[in-house]
Amino acid sequence: MRENSLMIKAKYVLPMDEKLSVIRDGLVVIEKNKILAVGTEIELGDKYVAEETVDTGNSILIPGLINTHTHAAMSYFRGLADDLPLDDWLTKHIWPAEAKFVNADFVRRSSELAILEMIKSGITCFNDMYFFARETAETAKKTGIRCVLGEGIIGFPTNRCKNHEEALDETGKMRADYKDEELVSIALNPHSIYACGREILSAVKAIADKLDLPIHMHVSETKKEADDCREKHGKSPVEYLDSFGFLSSRVIAAHSVWLGENDLDIYKERGVKVSHDPVSNMKLASGTAPISAMLKRGITVGLGTDGAASNNTLDMFSEMRTCALLHKINNMDPTVLSAREIVKMATIDAARVLGIDGKIGSLETGKRADLITVNLDKPHLTPLYDPYSHLIYCANSSDVDNVIINGKIIMRNRVVKTMDEERILKEVNEFQSHFPANLQI
Repeated sequence: MRENSLMIKAKYVLPMDEKLSVIRDGLVVIEKNKILAVGTEIELGDKYVAEETVDTGNSILIPGLINTHTHAAMSYFRGLADDLPLDDWLTKHIWPAEAKFVNADFVRRSSELAILEMIKSGITCFNDMYFFARETAETAKKTGIRCVLGEGIIGFPTNRCKNHEEALDETGKMRADYKDEELVSIALNPHSIYACGREILSAVKAIADKLDLPIHMHVSETKKEADDCREKHGKSPVEYLDSFGFLSSRVIAAHSVWLGENDLDIYKERGVKVSHDPVSNMKLASGTAPISAMLKRGITVGLGTDGAASNNTLDMFSEMRTCALLHKINNMDPTVLSAREIVKMATIDAARVLGIDGKIGSLETGKRADLITVNLDKPHLTPLYDPYSHLIYCANSSDVDNVIINGKIIMRNRVVKTMDEERILKEVNEFQSHFPANLQI
């Protein structure tokens, strides 16, 4: 018997290897926080004895889903301002609400709600951009979810930092404080070209190079952003960023909707990674990102939800299905973005976007044990001919019944063991009941 060991059985195991294999009657062996073996129960069952064996029965076992772009602490603003263009949504509703409410306690509580929702929908890692990032990091660490984050950097004072220098300094301190923390990785988070000038972005780039950190940023999300940039700089947002050497393989470009052929070529040449957030882009009518063109060029794309204030959920199953349907109709081609490609975008390719594919994203010996199981004993999941197809076109987030992160069972039979769900929901409702009417639609 191995100490701190666990075996998980499932009807189907999708390791997300290069072959996109399907292992029937599969078994994953975990020792401490790492995967020890993946195979069939017949192959491995007699070789290993664990402290605990969990037989998930008629289920699909896959790597944990990875949310490549979100704003966790905006969950308290879910449904606050809907059916608006991005500029009005931000300037007339979200930014005023943030100015009034956002503080360390708000971020902690709202992050709890977001993390609870994400765990219950099978997300085991999220890439976050917001203020009071240390509160989100501590909440993630406490609850056992993996995250990539850093203090939000913006060109005007926030409730956390009076200027961008202070935000950069806090991010540097977070890197030092969390350098040995398994679940927390640090990134630089400049908001966008319209909220951060060239001076700020150049400072971000210099620190990213010095500290070896990724840069997570909104890029070319709306037509207005693209048009304003051309009017001001005579270049597209991508061309503008590239003109002063900002773009590199460190950059995670969220949205990337309004891109031309030259922009795509620049992304490919510089190794820029993309977070695709189809539900938010559709809801805000921002446009449709040219994902099939990106993939043809070999640009790495992962899926994200954006924040609950603009999505309005943190549901990766909804995101996966929407992604599939959107690009098929947008290209008038039913073969575009197969179910297998989209599961990749939510797992191993998402890990590549965040630069942590050596640790997570697939079920391989030596990688961290981040995985989920999807219960198939449901009418809408029966019969099953292809588990990849069911994950995209049939499954819902509520079908996720078990979540393991870093080798620990975080959710079992839909109960999150590390969180007080009743208290969290009560606190949300108390906040909402006192929300001022003048900030709502």
